[in-house]
Formats: sequence, C-alpha cells, structure tokens
Amino acid sequence: MKKLEQLVQEQQAMTLPAQQASITALQADLGFPLSSEYQEYLLLFGVIAHGAYETYGLGVPDDYFLHVLNAYKDLGSDANYPAHSVPLLEVGDGQYYLYDNSSQQVILWATPNGGVVRVLDDSLEQFLIKQIFAS
Repeated sequence: MKKLEQLVQEQQAMTLPAQQASITALQADLGFPLSSEYQEYLLLFGVIAHGAYETYGLGVPDDYFLHVLNAYKDLGSDANYPAHSVPLLEVGDGQYYLYDNSSQQVILWATPNGGVVRVLDDSLEQFLIKQIFAS
C-alpha cells in the first residue's frame, strides 16, 4: 500500500491507524477472519478522511459512526448482506462499497433488498486511491 501511503502524506489526509489488539478484537466480534490486505489497511490507516470522503475502519472511538463494527452491525442486519464483508465507504442512496475478506474483492452493494450491484476488479489499495484521491 505504498502508493496509497504516499498520497495520504502528500494530500495530508487524516488517518487514525489501528492497533493489532483492536484488529484481533474486531475479528472476534465479526466471527470471521480479516484478510491480510484489510488488516494492513487498518494498521496503516485505520480510517481515511479526505475532502468529502471518510472510510469505515478502526482507530476511532468504539461508538463512532465510522467504526467498522458499528456500520457492519447496522448493514449486516439486511438479509442480502454479503458474508465476510465489511463496509468501506458509503456512496449514498443506500449504496455502499464493501470489502469481501474471503474473495478479497471490493463490491458495490445496495440496501434495502438491492444486493450486490457489481464486483470491482481493483485491489483494495487501487479502489481507495481512485475513490479518495482521483481528481
């Protein structure tokens, strides 16, 4: 995630890196393992806030709306929520980008009752660069 790190520094985006203990606790709360790619994102950035974009993640207070577990609990109550996925970014109009830890893919998902709209070809790093720093 070197390119993303570079852009975060250059653009002075706000990040709140997570601690390994928080990641371990998150996995226990979710009931499934997080991919090494997603864990790296959490360790390096936690959440990223830049301009109009704020990602879900860790490093924020447990009761904060950007805390990935809070968003997961809210969205995961939808019967069509994809297993092993965590919220990354809200698009609006009930659409969210999720990260599937099993397939290691970013997906666009719609609620209520919309389901998976599309699966992206980008890696997590490529997705975050395009969404947060593309001009």
